[in-house]
Amino acid sequence: MTKNVKYYTATGIILTVLLGALFHFVYEWTGGNYIAGLFFATNESVWEHVKLALLPMMLIFLFGSIFLKGANNFAQAAFCAMATVIILIPLAFFSYAQAIGKSVFAMDLTIFILSIVLAYLVAYRIFATPRRPALNALALVGIAAIVVCFFTFTYYPPNCVIFKEVYAE
Repeated sequence: MTKNVKYYTATGIILTVLLGALFHFVYEWTGGNYIAGLFFATNESVWEHVKLALLPMMLIFLFGSIFLKGANNFAQAAFCAMATVIILIPLAFFSYAQAIGKSVFAMDLTIFILSIVLAYLVAYRIFATPRRPALNALALVGIAAIVVCFFTFTYYPPNCVIFKEVYAE
C-alpha cells in the first residue's frame, strides 16, 4: 500500500500542476461558455486561481478512490489537501503582494506549485494515520461544502477581496 500511496502522491502533484496550468485557458478557449466557467478560471481573481488547483485535485482524488481502495482516511486526506490549497494560495499571495505592493507572475506560479506539493504531502501523511471513520464522514461533508462553493462562487461571489480580479506583472 505504501508504494501505491507514494506513487499516487507524486503523480497527483504532477498532474495537478499540469492540469491546473492547462485549465487556466479553457474558459477563454470556449468563448466564455457559462458551463465551462463553473469548472475553469473565469478571471484573474485569487479564488479562480484556487479553482485551478481544486478541479484537478477533485478529479485525482475521485480516481484515486478507485485505485487506492483500502487506503486509510481517503476522504479526510482529500478534504485536508483541498483545504490546504484553499488556505495557502490566498494567504501566501496576499502576504507577498501586500508586502511588495504588486503581484508578480513568477511568485504566483511558485505559490501555486508549492501549495499543491504541500497539499499532497498533507494527504500522504493522513493516509499513514490509523483509520478514523468518524473523521472521514465529517470530511465528506467538508468536501461537499467545497464543491458547492466551487460552483457557486464563480457566478455569485461574496463581496470579498479573494474574489476580486488581480493582475500579475
